[in-house]
This record gives sequence, structure tokens and C-alpha cells, in this order.
Amino acid sequence: MPYREICSAVRMSYPSFIRWRMRHKQDTPVVRQPGPPKVKLPDFERLNQEIAELSHGQSRSQGTGAFYARHASSLSRRELQSMVAMARHDHNAFHRQNLRRISWNVPNVAWSMDPCEYEQHAHTRAKVYLNQMQDLASRYKFTPMTGDVPCGEEISGYLAATFNRFGAPLFLKRDNGGNLNHVAVNNVLSDFFVIPVNSLVHYPPYNGAIEEAQTELKNGLAIKLSCRPQCPCEHMEAYASMVENDLNHQLRPCLNGGNACRVYFSGRRTFTKWERRDAYGWITNVQNDILSSDGVQPQAAWRIAVEAWLRIKGFITVSINGKVLPNFP
Repeated sequence: MPYREICSAVRMSYPSFIRWRMRHKQDTPVVRQPGPPKVKLPDFERLNQEIAELSHGQSRSQGTGAFYARHASSLSRRELQSMVAMARHDHNAFHRQNLRRISWNVPNVAWSMDPCEYEQHAHTRAKVYLNQMQDLASRYKFTPMTGDVPCGEEISGYLAATFNRFGAPLFLKRDNGGNLNHVAVNNVLSDFFVIPVNSLVHYPPYNGAIEEAQTELKNGLAIKLSCRPQCPCEHMEAYASMVENDLNHQLRPCLNGGNACRVYFSGRRTFTKWERRDAYGWITNVQNDILSSDGVQPQAAWRIAVEAWLRIKGFITVSINGKVLPNFP
């Protein structure tokens, strides 16, 4: 068959084939890098050092524009982007391998609470605020608050009603928002002897369980409301409750094939006021010991003391890269 018919059969450009054939006969590179040739040899040691100094995120690296401009005379933008993407992938993989993973072993020891926004109408930008709360060990989700941004008094009433119905946990993880740290919220936690634990500032993975729960709630609402694009805001609580009920009865591999409802109500732990007082006293003493050393913030010392108490009691298991950490002496 002639070369032209072969190229047509395999959907290849005939002029490109002829050009590559001539280069092959001349013992030159068959495929050349597009764009003008670079006149300056790259310094790969300097390149790797500058790439390592970039601020790498999950999908982007800050400072790449200036980095491209500095090395445009030696490498193409495509090659520089490939090098930065590879370095970002290695950086994120190393970070994920060294993350500390906490497994909660007993239900009702700690709950997590965090508000989020749900944008129902993309064209009208109508938003509904959902204040979600769940048990960390069983993934059992309680009925969320819906409506506008809740104030501290509304959150305190929601907490009191939930505590009276299900029984108060020992710990409550929350963010650093003003409404979640309101005086009224702190008073309710004091009345029920619930110990608050605040997340790190600008570090969502510390409260990653509730972040994942928010994603599940939003995806469930999108499915429920697919046939009701103009759902009133006052009906959102009913739909959110339906989604939470479905999630509570969903079989999960992390629960050994069980669902959150059965695990929570069959294995939850209750704490007396004396047990709560002893735990609070022990954590406070350890926090004071940690604060005696320089360079430790009070909130960080509090989180360290809380984790130490939980590990001693066996309520959590901490692991890194699949290896279980040794127990506290």
C-alpha cells in the first residue's frame, strides 16, 4: 500500500509522516519540542531547590508565575509545569503518609459540630445554613439546624435539646467561630459537664469527620431536591432530616458492615458527673504542666492533654501510616 493510503487508514497526517521519515533518515530527533529552541542550559540543581521552596497545595503551587518567568530562557512552560506538578504530587503524598489518624472506639464519648452553607439555587445564589452535629465513633448524625446563620443563643438551645434527648457526650469538638464559642453555648456545656475542644485555626483536617459529614449531607440534599428546584427554606429542615436518617441507616465498611444507628444506640457510653469532673481535673493539670514550658499556646496544650487522656482510657487509637502508636506510659 502507498504511504498516503496507510496514513489515511490509521488517521495520521501524511505530511507529518513524510517529515518524521526524513528526520529519521538524517538521524535527527523525530519529534521536536514545539516552540523556539532554548539557548540557555537549565541548572537543574537550582530548579529543584526553587521548586521545593514553592508553597504547594492540593491542586496548585503558589509562586509558579514568577518561577516560570525566571527560567523561561532555559525550559518551556510545559516542562516547568510538569516538574512542578511532579514535585507537588510527591509533597502531598508524603504529607498524607505522615498524617496522624485518630480512630474513636466508643460511641458518645465525643461529638463534633460545625456549620456549613448549602447553595440550592445557583442562579439566584440562595443559601441555606446547616449546623450539623454527629457522634465521632459511630458516625451517627443528629437533626441539623437549618435557616439563616444561627446565633449563639440558638445554638445553645439546639445543644440543650439534643443533650436532653440523647444524653450529653463527654467532649464536643467545634470550630473557632464566634457563634460556636458564645457565652450561651459555653454555659450549656458547663450545665451538662461537656468538655469543649476547639479545632486548630485554618486547619480543617483536625475536624475532618464533620467535614466529610457535610459533604454527605449536601450530596444527599442535592438528590432529594433534584425534583424540587424551588424548595422553600422553611422546608429544608424536613429534607435535611430525611437525608440524615438515610445516612444513619447506611451500611459502612468502617463500622464493620453495620450502620451508624445500631452502633450508636447499642454501644454508647454514659458518664456520671463525677467521671466528668475527674476527667476535667486531670486534663487541666496536664495542660498546666505543658504550659510551664515555653512556646506552647493554651489551646494547643489543651488539645494535647485531651488526646493524652483519651488514649490512656482507650477511647481513641492514634496511628501514623498504618502503624499504631505506642501507649502512653
